[in-house]
Parts: sequence; C-alpha cells; structure tokens
Amino acid sequence: MNVLSTAYFPPIIWMAYLHQKKNISIDAKETYPKQTYRNRCQIATATGIMNLSVPVKKPNGNQTITENIGFEDQQKWQWQHWKSIKTAYDSSPFFLYYQDDIEELLKKKYSSLIELNETIIKDLTSLMNLDIEIKYTHDFAPIESGKVDLRFDIHPKKDLKIKFPKYYQTFDDKLGFIPNLSILDLLFNLGPESILYLESINLDEIDK
Repeated sequence: MNVLSTAYFPPIIWMAYLHQKKNISIDAKETYPKQTYRNRCQIATATGIMNLSVPVKKPNGNQTITENIGFEDQQKWQWQHWKSIKTAYDSSPFFLYYQDDIEELLKKKYSSLIELNETIIKDLTSLMNLDIEIKYTHDFAPIESGKVDLRFDIHPKKDLKIKFPKYYQTFDDKLGFIPNLSILDLLFNLGPESILYLESINLDEIDK
C-alpha cells in the first residue's frame, strides 16, 4: 500500500499517484512537518510561481499530529487565495467552467486542515471524473530506509527526477513550461483532458 500526505490543492504528481495507484491511503497520524504541500500549493502567475500557504495552528506545538492541525485567520486567507487564483487563471481556457466550484470550496468554513483538504480532493476528483475513494491510515507508518516515501518525497524543495509532459499553460509564452504545479493549473488549462494527462505520467520513474 502506498501512503500520501494530505495536500492542499495537491501538486500534479500527487494527483497522478492517487488516480493511477488506486490503493492509496492518506496519513493523518504523522507529526505535522513544516513547509510542505500539506498546507500549500503552487500556481503560475504572470510574474512566476506563487506559493499559496494556509496559515495553520498547532495546538500541541511541534508534536501536533496532522489530523489536529487547525487554522489562523481562516476567512482572510481564504479570500486572499481565491483572489490570487482568479487573477492568475481568469484568462485560462477552462476557468469559467470551474470557477464556481473552486470559489465555493474557498468560501466554506472548516474545522481542520484535514477536513479542508479532504473536501477539496473529493471535489476535484468529482470534477475530473476520477473514481477514487479517500482512505486514511489508522497509525503512522514507519519510514523505510532506502525506499521512496511519498509522504516526504513529494515536497516543494525536492526534485522527483521525473519527466512531466508539456501542456498549454496560461503564461508559457513568458515563463516557459512549469512542471508539477497545483492540480488547479492543469484543470484550468486542460479541463476534461486533465485525466488523460494524469495517466500519461510515468510513475515508474519514481518507484525505481
């Protein structure tokens, strides 16, 4: 069984694993680490990559487990994230088609990061016609030395050594192709063909 971390508007590689591997669980029992996709996503703007980070609250300090992570200033950051997403993608081919769904996700109130991310992932899988059941681990699975651990190897600061096929991006004439952005980038630019893109990624390059 493969285990993923929770993720906020996950990167494309995260969604590719979820779709292709099927037998995947999300780890909610880990000690929450900083600066990961668990509470951030990356989108492309006219000036380059923008990180959208959810301000989190850790009730038990650095020993807080992921399922207990809450929020700081929920309404403020939600509005800011939606404004940034809209500015970045309002000229993309499928923004008008999906904007109401994404805006609605960022207007709701959530009690925890896990609840926020689960709601987002369920909505995204529905929009992309992915037949996936979200499952969670009951305990923290130990790290196995020398093996790929998707919870920690899918990380903003790690190079996965994988080739991402190019697709049309809103600002590729200025920025060139940027791989592995948030699934939002794929959805707004490819629309219904997003599922075909996820299937085109060769995950064996990571699993070796």
